[in-house]
Amino acid sequence: MPLVQIQHLAGAFTREQQTALVRDITEAFVRVADEHIRDNVLITVSEVQSGLWATGGFPLTIEEIEHRRAQRASGTLS
Repeated sequence: MPLVQIQHLAGAFTREQQTALVRDITEAFVRVADEHIRDNVLITVSEVQSGLWATGGFPLTIEEIEHRRAQRASGTLS
């Protein structure tokens, strides 16, 4: 049975977005393996506190995520 673990910064995604991810990932497995796998797809969603996620040694905060989203929305970040 497949186990998918999703981790993201707390507050980066709404509950509705998390639910959509779970649904869409499950549907991807069903498309690939057929309907019989649906009940065996295990998905966990874990939220990591802002600042406790780092890349390249630099902590990532929810404020940075929101800043990047605003930049993308304004077209200044690709």
